[in-house]
Amino acid sequence: MEYSPIAFFAYKRPFHTFEVLNSLALNEESKKTDLYAFIDGHKKNSEIHLIDNVERIIKSFHKEFKSITINRSEINLSGGTNQRRGITSVLSKYDSVISLEDDIYVSKYFLFYMNNALKIYKDEKKVWHINAFNYPVNINKQDESFFMRSMQCWGWGTWKDKWFQFMNDPLSNDPYFLKSKFDLKMRKEFDLNLSKSIFWSQVEDNADGKLNNTWDIFWYSYIFLNKGLCLTPNLSLTRNIGHDGSGIHSNFDKEILLSKINDKKLTNFPVIIEEDIYCLDIIRDYLNSKNKISKRITRKFFQFIYSLKKRIS
Repeated sequence: MEYSPIAFFAYKRPFHTFEVLNSLALNEESKKTDLYAFIDGHKKNSEIHLIDNVERIIKSFHKEFKSITINRSEINLSGGTNQRRGITSVLSKYDSVISLEDDIYVSKYFLFYMNNALKIYKDEKKVWHINAFNYPVNINKQDESFFMRSMQCWGWGTWKDKWFQFMNDPLSNDPYFLKSKFDLKMRKEFDLNLSKSIFWSQVEDNADGKLNNTWDIFWYSYIFLNKGLCLTPNLSLTRNIGHDGSGIHSNFDKEILLSKINDKKLTNFPVIIEEDIYCLDIIRDYLNSKNKISKRITRKFFQFIYSLKKRIS
């Protein structure tokens, strides 16, 4: 079996990098996998020693992978540019890729799932993306994964043809183009018909400059416009440990930080390639509940307390 390479994206968090690579090394496929690390450059001189240590930690895992190739930028590219360039670089040499950031802790069966899914659906035109993350919801069905429109980027995979179609389209990363293409009905469907926008609002924020050309919402938009589907596990195979407050785009979130991940092999993949309405409804209910005003206020309060403790310490 051919094993897809890993594109690993890091910046200035040595401990998170260590935790993620340590979890990845517990996958038995890791020793058959080429790892390409893309380390973003510093924004200020005080970050250089942290980035140096990130590079040292990555190198220390050389026995855990088939090979490790490190690309360290001399300037700060930003996460979006670093990931676009990194994914493109890897897919210029391989037919598929598995992508991980330095705060995505993985199950010991993460690589088993990703490699099998990338192999099974490689020739399916409707399948664009493999999600490894799922929200902490309870899905009870025979298949261990399902298809939905929503792309998740906390551990994911795709293929060369799909990615280069996206990257070679000069309008694919322009929020004003998307605003011209999406009517109100499409925007609601893009947002999973949630009571509060969590996806389309990111397109608007990129247009307004509140977000700086974040790659993931444009990739999801392109998949959506092409009526693509994303395979998703019933129980997540990843956990975002960046929700401890260390991430640039992620706030403190105890529920996500402590969410359960799958410790079993996923072997039962869906044969029928269509969106699973049952699973989508469960995720919609979860997100609507999480975004109730009372829960948002509670999260903001705990985020404030957490940031206050960080400043005091």
